[in-house]
Amino acid sequence: MSEGGSEGAPAPDLTAGGVPPFARPLVDKITAARVYVGWDLTANEWLRLDAMLRRSGVDMLAEHAVTIAARQRVSSARYFLRAWTSLPPAPAAGTVPAAPTSNVVPFPSAAADRPGRAAQAAGFYADLLAEEQ
Repeated sequence: MSEGGSEGAPAPDLTAGGVPPFARPLVDKITAARVYVGWDLTANEWLRLDAMLRRSGVDMLAEHAVTIAARQRVSSARYFLRAWTSLPPAPAAGTVPAAPTSNVVPFPSAAADRPGRAAQAAGFYADLLAEEQ
């Protein structure tokens, strides 16, 4: 068995300040957004993160982490692992992601359905002028 915890899976290379090279773009992107967390993950957690990066991509994971950190204080990247688990796969290269579907019917705007008070008053005044002529 390898040091990474599962047979056939290499142990992460922790040469870049405790962060494996495959995770460096994610760490750099999150840090560039001024989100500072500890990256003290176990070897198995680094392997899980590698799988999440392959599935959802750096941009999606970083954006989600920054959104979470804006709402609450996060001290460890371990917290993001739980949140990243539910992210969808990234769209295939060269494709456009599908627009989100919704079962909500938009409420028609008031301006389209009936005129506002000023427009009603102008209409009444125009009708009065037309009757006088």
